[in-house]
Amino acid sequence: MKPIKIKHVSTMPRTLMLNASMQLLLCSGMVYSSILHAQPNTRDIALLAAEDEPRKVSSWSLFSSSEKTKSTELRGTFGEYRQIAEQAQKLSPAKKVVVKETIKPAEPSSARAYAARQTQTYRQDGERVAVDSNALKAILAGALKQAIERSPTLKQASAELGAANADVREAEGQRWPQIDVSANSRSKSLGRNTNPTTQAVNLNMTTTLYDWGRTEKTIDSRKELGTAAIQKYMANVEVLAQDVASTILEKEKANRVYIISQQYVERMKQLVDMLAGIVATDAGRASELVQARARLLEAEASRDTWQARERDAEIKLRKLIGNNRVRIPQNIKFTLPDIELNKLLSSAQNHPALLQAEAEAKASRLHAESLRAAEKPQINWVVTKSTGKDDFGRQDPWQTMVTVSWPIFRGGSSTAAREAALLRAEAELENKERQQMDLEFEARAAVQDANTLLTRADLYVDLIKETERVKGAFFDQWYHLGRRTLLDVLIAESDYNNNRVNEVSYRFDSYLAVIKAYGSTGMLSSWLMDDMNKSER
Repeated sequence: MKPIKIKHVSTMPRTLMLNASMQLLLCSGMVYSSILHAQPNTRDIALLAAEDEPRKVSSWSLFSSSEKTKSTELRGTFGEYRQIAEQAQKLSPAKKVVVKETIKPAEPSSARAYAARQTQTYRQDGERVAVDSNALKAILAGALKQAIERSPTLKQASAELGAANADVREAEGQRWPQIDVSANSRSKSLGRNTNPTTQAVNLNMTTTLYDWGRTEKTIDSRKELGTAAIQKYMANVEVLAQDVASTILEKEKANRVYIISQQYVERMKQLVDMLAGIVATDAGRASELVQARARLLEAEASRDTWQARERDAEIKLRKLIGNNRVRIPQNIKFTLPDIELNKLLSSAQNHPALLQAEAEAKASRLHAESLRAAEKPQINWVVTKSTGKDDFGRQDPWQTMVTVSWPIFRGGSSTAAREAALLRAEAELENKERQQMDLEFEARAAVQDANTLLTRADLYVDLIKETERVKGAFFDQWYHLGRRTLLDVLIAESDYNNNRVNEVSYRFDSYLAVIKAYGSTGMLSSWLMDDMNKSER
């Protein structure tokens, strides 16, 4: 029996060939399925970031620098899948994977125009030209001048001022001789021993010789009321100036936030449209579309809210200045001067409301003194003449005399009137103290708010730059690499939008605080109208 010779055949080459074939087949199948899965999206959807140029892929890549070819211009995950397919074809020439469809880049017309518009608006805050307070003061002063010409409150205060001046002239007229002319018809008497009078014209002149200062106190009291009317007019001007300036700033604030909100709405619409096309081919990503639509509805609601605020401010401004237009230059970042608290508080002592209360208190005190003088004897010089005749046909001659009148008893009415005047004076002084305290603490709070809010606004400028980089990085990591979820992208977009809104809100709130500080000290109208008065001179 011959021994069986077993020929040893090495299986190593076959094993290597089998492993290579299996790896090539597996890689080709994955590439082919990925291309087929991505094919509908690249035909209809433009996947672009919010900037004007697509961001470059991060430093991490599927290929080394030597293996990158010109085909890397086809950006995105689908472009990298295509590069994998091309390298698989080079590794296995015997078995090529035929790519039936090519990846077409997005249409540049509308997408690039939208991206360019987004870039211009996103960088608007950084490109604003800073101007001094004179530009804003000129706008506010022009609006205030129109409001003064139109305000019914100031017209009422002006009429009250005219009435107060007329009261002063009425009191001054009591120093002159008071001449009265009267006439009577022939009288008819009933009964016995009557002496009827004839018809006559009577002339009576009364001049006050001494009244213990009653007339002078009355004149001084009326003058103080005139001063109070002047200060009331000025206080109404300050209130009007604060209303006009605050309304203009509120309108501009709402307008700028509305623009930011509209940009956020457009960005959310872009994400929703992009995800709608993806969900059409991949139903498993429907939850992402729901999240994006929810954020879109929130953005639209916020935008409509700010639009309503802008309309409310516009209606209030039209009520103040009529149909006149107030135009604030776009792309301008206003700056208001630094305010010194001590200077404002020293100027607050001359606030028109405080001066009005002080003048009214003086008027009440002087009126009480005039009432006290009226309780004392009053000496008058009287001159009379009558054209009547007696029974003998003789006409009455001219007569002159000195009379003394003394109101001894009035049932306590004089004392009560004097007491009421003194209590009114005390009440006005207490009102002045209360107003002074309110204005002082209001000015302190306004100065504190102005400095704090402006500091916050400046901090948000740097925060906006950082969040802009974060949202761009999150979009790239979600869109290009799949390392982030859509929720991360939406949160980053929301944070960026909220920071922009907060920066505008805090900055304009600081401006409103400056206006309030000047208004609380009664310096707002003079501060606004100073440059205008100089230019008119």
